[in-house]
Amino acid sequence: MQTVEEIIEQARHLSPQDRQRLVEQLEELSREEQTTTSVLPGGPYAHSLAQAGTAHTDYTDVSTDKYKHLAEAYADRDDNT
Repeated sequence: MQTVEEIIEQARHLSPQDRQRLVEQLEELSREEQTTTSVLPGGPYAHSLAQAGTAHTDYTDVSTDKYKHLAEAYADRDDNT
């Protein structure tokens, strides 16, 4: 495998058109890597986080009727105290 310095030395011998093509391809490679890393979070929990909120259950809980519960919580009360 070549070092970066060796690759740069070889690039100096390229024609201006080939050098421009090399730069464009390196920039495209960089963009592809940035897109891949920005879409998928890293770390040991990446797969679990991607699946969050996608499951369904037949059991009901507070989140199933959240608007009903929120309405009750924010409803005006007629307390005379």
